[in-house]
Amino acid sequence: MNLRFIALLPAIVACNGSPDKPSDDDSVTAPLPTEEEVALLPRMDDLRLLTRLSLDLRGVRPTVDEIARVEADPNAIDALMGEYMADPRFEDRVRQIYAEIYLTRADFFQLTAMDFGLDNEPAFARAVGEEPIRLVARVAAQDRPWTDIVTADWTIANALTATAWDLDYTGPGWDVAQYRDGRPAAGVLATNGMWWRYTSTASNANRKRANQASRVLLCNDYLTRPIEFDRDIDLLDQDAVEDAINNNPGCVNCHVSLDPFSAYFFGFWNYAEDSWLEASTYHPEREPLWSQYLDTPPAFYGQPGSSLGDLGLQIAGDPRFATCAVEQVYEAMLRRDVNVGDTDALTIHREAFLDGDLRFKALVESVVEDPRYRAGDSDDPLVDASGAMPLKMVSTDQLASQVADLTGFLWTYADYEMLANDLVGVRTLAGGADGVTVVRSSRRPNATLLLVQERLAELAAVHAVVQAGEAGEDRLFSEVDFTETPTSNRDAVVAQIQALHLSVFGKRIAADGPEVEANLELFEALLAIDDSVTAAWAGLLMALLRDPDFLLY
Repeated sequence: MNLRFIALLPAIVACNGSPDKPSDDDSVTAPLPTEEEVALLPRMDDLRLLTRLSLDLRGVRPTVDEIARVEADPNAIDALMGEYMADPRFEDRVRQIYAEIYLTRADFFQLTAMDFGLDNEPAFARAVGEEPIRLVARVAAQDRPWTDIVTADWTIANALTATAWDLDYTGPGWDVAQYRDGRPAAGVLATNGMWWRYTSTASNANRKRANQASRVLLCNDYLTRPIEFDRDIDLLDQDAVEDAINNNPGCVNCHVSLDPFSAYFFGFWNYAEDSWLEASTYHPEREPLWSQYLDTPPAFYGQPGSSLGDLGLQIAGDPRFATCAVEQVYEAMLRRDVNVGDTDALTIHREAFLDGDLRFKALVESVVEDPRYRAGDSDDPLVDASGAMPLKMVSTDQLASQVADLTGFLWTYADYEMLANDLVGVRTLAGGADGVTVVRSSRRPNATLLLVQERLAELAAVHAVVQAGEAGEDRLFSEVDFTETPTSNRDAVVAQIQALHLSVFGKRIAADGPEVEANLELFEALLAIDDSVTAAWAGLLMALLRDPDFLLY
């Protein structure tokens, strides 16, 4: 167990910033290093780098065998990186990364499973919100050109969405499907999941949808632009608002490009939002409604078009499309916002992306080879010696996936995944974003996250010990059969403690080291309380799963 745990608690609890808004502890106070200084950053040691790559590319900790490979040959990291991107879990990680960008995984939508004769509401809502990000993840995992996310004539569906919507789907599970309602080939722009999440009122006239498409695909959020206009405008007067949009310079600055952008989305226009038939179908005949609601024809920054298919091609050809993908991957892998100090690095990664024919894996490979990503060791658990590179905190998805991989435990209640929703779960308490009330995941520990980690550790540890004892599973407990104690067989207990540290933290500890001594002391104290070897091992594993090194990597 990390001996800094008690000393670190005050620092962790103090990092209790709001997760939906940048705060001082979301960024490093020291200035970012120059490119020359970056080249001199201390490199992360091989096993920590392996852990970082495994968590970032697969969402799980490296196996004991993978650790042994790197110990025998540090160059094995490059081969393992390729294996990680070929792992089926890579697609899951891409989906998790883009869930934080698209924010479509809402807990509920206006239409429910019951509206379609289905009875599993949590699973249905989850499936609807996952449609667009699963399309993105499939493009990445299959190493298709990134432009497919806005030009594909297919989507990804499961049995629930295939039942609710008119899809050509064979299944089983999440698989490629095609809509049969005549909608254009436009990738995520043509998915129900995207526009069920981002609906529109009559007065908004799809502007919200256009802005979300711009934010997600071009990293251009109109809502972040400064707005200056005459305060005498009566915002409750619809005619006055329309006049300002068309004539007030402060309004025209945005609306001159936003409104033609918005005109593309009227195929998703619904007159009755509670109509399951209307909302599940694309309406090509409604595409001309722009003339009624916006009085401006579809266009993308001056390039005219007529359908979502045109818009997808226009976005794919915009230089900002590739640049935005680079920024998103860079931020996801470094777990911080980009800034002016990253300009040179972003240029390098963009060139790698372009040279790789806009293949996602080429971009990821470039970013994870960046010295910033691999910058290294420090005695400070949050910031390295240069003051430039903080350790990253696992996302809520990574916390759940690494616990499930190590212990076999998935925290659920009824049909709800507790770390994946907020209706009955604890997603935002654990630092996640629900996309509605909290739109940004926490990047630093806070008090509620530690409470969630504590409860998750308790449940997972008990599950792992019970499974190991009853089913003989040896993922974690390979050195004992739950009869040994430090008195009866100290060597076996010490070997098991060493094995736990290797699996949970990815590092080897000495048999006579301080970690082993601290763990033995805890084990004996727990044994004295309950006289149960299995309970003692569960308590010890709980402590390890609550350690800061299980959150920060």
